[in-house]
Amino acid sequence: MVSIKDVRRSNSRLTEKPSGMVAVFVGATSGIGLSTLKQFAKYSNAPKVYVVGRSKQSASPLLHELEVLNPKGIFIFVETEISLIKNVDAVCEEIKTNEQKLDLVFVSPGFLSVEGRKETSEGIDMYLSLSYYARLRIVHNLIPLLSASLNPRVVSILAGGKENVIDINDLELRKNYSLAKAANTAATQMTLAFEELAKSYPMISFCHVYPGLVATGIITKFTGTFKGIWAFPAMLARWTLIPVLHALATTVDEAGERGLFVATSAKYPPAEPKDPHEVGVALLDGVEVAKSSVVKGGKGNGVYRIYTDSESVENEADSILESYRLDQVDKRIGEQTLEVWKAALEKSEA
Repeated sequence: MVSIKDVRRSNSRLTEKPSGMVAVFVGATSGIGLSTLKQFAKYSNAPKVYVVGRSKQSASPLLHELEVLNPKGIFIFVETEISLIKNVDAVCEEIKTNEQKLDLVFVSPGFLSVEGRKETSEGIDMYLSLSYYARLRIVHNLIPLLSASLNPRVVSILAGGKENVIDINDLELRKNYSLAKAANTAATQMTLAFEELAKSYPMISFCHVYPGLVATGIITKFTGTFKGIWAFPAMLARWTLIPVLHALATTVDEAGERGLFVATSAKYPPAEPKDPHEVGVALLDGVEVAKSSVVKGGKGNGVYRIYTDSESVENEADSILESYRLDQVDKRIGEQTLEVWKAALEKSEA
């Protein structure tokens, strides 16, 4: 376990790194993404940050706060509905037009609903889009800029280590949908997709993080969506169960501190760094390099499944992932993802 004390010590050393880091934060107007963004603004040296969200007007106080935290930083809000693939492409094109390199992509958009499958106008389930399809499209589109950085990193806050058996023949869950199935499918696809990307881009590190129970308020909002016979039990839960869960949960501030640690520490290097001396904030005494998702010939692949304590996960999901690798399910997922993206864009253009 990486203690929160060591996390904070490492984060404070980010000020010693060269100025001018360029980062993209998606889903950072609330929750863990917001907390991590504030930590990044606090400690990074004259950064340039693109904050992607739905409402620029609502984000005005946030932008002001970021500027106060780091007067030398540049903070640009990009207003869009990121669940749509066409919008992802437009945002990424804007960033690629203005930048020559990108050091960090941090994605954490979230969506919960009790209404079952809820499709975007492009025909993708909203949860699956925000948790996987749109997220991966962002990373996929920005690979050229990441490849130009000396220390590029991708961080996805979702469910690293919570991968599970999925229906390979129904990855979009059109036949049998539930929120639990959607969560399993998104988590498993994300890890396997990161592993595929790492094969072609070993100079980039990919971190898939499971933050655990964090007191972000999203569960309270989620219970507020229940209607009919479930409305009263949900209300009781908000009065009784949720306060208990919040008392046991990690604070959103600590989750943000750990988010920054994952985004900047040398604990999570790429498989083939351009410069071994430029893989993040130097490790503190007692903190070791994390174990990659797959290790072949003693060499990590630069993909990390990270638990709440900022350490790599080793659990029963390893055997599930290994069987999928052997069966080349990762390649099937890649092909299907391309098909979903293509269909979404065709629907947008129709």
